[in-house]
Amino acid sequence: MYGPLALLVVATALFASGLVWWRVRRRAAEPLPGGVDLEQVQGFVFVGSGALAVLGVAVLVLGLVGRGGPAEAMGVLGLIAYLVYLLVAVVLIRRTARRGARRAANVP
Repeated sequence: MYGPLALLVVATALFASGLVWWRVRRRAAEPLPGGVDLEQVQGFVFVGSGALAVLGVAVLVLGLVGRGGPAEAMGVLGLIAYLVYLLVAVVLIRRTARRGARRAANVP
């Protein structure tokens, strides 16, 4: 079961980074609602996707070595950690965007 899980992990990483890359390149001039910078989103997603792709390779290697159970657990926990990472990134980006908007509004 570790093989399809490793493929799912790598496919999730490629899909997320491809989707964000396509959106940033397609609409580079339009910011997201709330003043969120697309370049920051792209950076967070690319870093997370790179880590997730490395995790997918590690799941495959660990499974091929003969430790299928820990490989599957590592893959599932990695996907959950990626989701939490993206949620924290969105919260941080929105918070800094709001803080920057407030500072710009208070400048005389």
